[in-house]
Amino acid sequence: MNSSSNYVLDDIYVLNVKKYVERRQFMEAQLLKEELQAEFIFDWDIDDLTDDIEAQYFAEGNDLSPAQKSCAMKHIAAHEKVTQNNSAGFVLILEDDAVFAKSFKEGLQQSLNESDKFGDSKVIYIGSGGNFFTPKSQRIPGQHLYIGKRGRFADSYIINQVTAQKRLDWIRDHKISEPIDNQFDRIDRLLDIKIVWLEDPVVEQGSKNGLFDSTLEPAPPTWMQKLLFNFEKLKRKYIYQLWR
Repeated sequence: MNSSSNYVLDDIYVLNVKKYVERRQFMEAQLLKEELQAEFIFDWDIDDLTDDIEAQYFAEGNDLSPAQKSCAMKHIAAHEKVTQNNSAGFVLILEDDAVFAKSFKEGLQQSLNESDKFGDSKVIYIGSGGNFFTPKSQRIPGQHLYIGKRGRFADSYIINQVTAQKRLDWIRDHKISEPIDNQFDRIDRLLDIKIVWLEDPVVEQGSKNGLFDSTLEPAPPTWMQKLLFNFEKLKRKYIYQLWR
């Protein structure tokens, strides 16, 4: 994928649990529709975790569930692949419940086109995790990327080699003690990694909008999850914008 600022999307990695065939097939269909190819990361399912791995990557006394640890290790595996890439370009990392908007590919291109405005150390969140949006009063016509106040969950983000290495180095020295999206958020703040939001976002998280059951934490039935998600989206994306 070419961009006017000479940055390219080198790879796409999708984090998937081997037994989650439905999610994998859903993601494959989305990618095919967008004429994109991705590498699926199957490493570090719950059964793959060992005492040695947990001691190496996770802080003592953490209260993370096996599913949360598995998810964290899959993100680490993706980051390791990014650091092994010899290109100076970007990689898109997706969790397997990422649901693409109709403007998905356009949003990717906009993100790449404007990425050089934020220096080398940055992560670009293309999803609407948490239903957080840049206030319309702060948006500029023709601009699509903005500094965010926090990460937008880890379901869909663009990252480069520099940022991936910084995160891995921090984890090696300090270890993981929180769910991985919260941990990344804290790491990025500590290391002055720019947190960048795409407006409008082009991904929703299927385990939040009711498409899939959540596998990481207790959650209401999918119909209620969908209702709560849409209410939060209405409130944050439209109602709050009336006075922001």
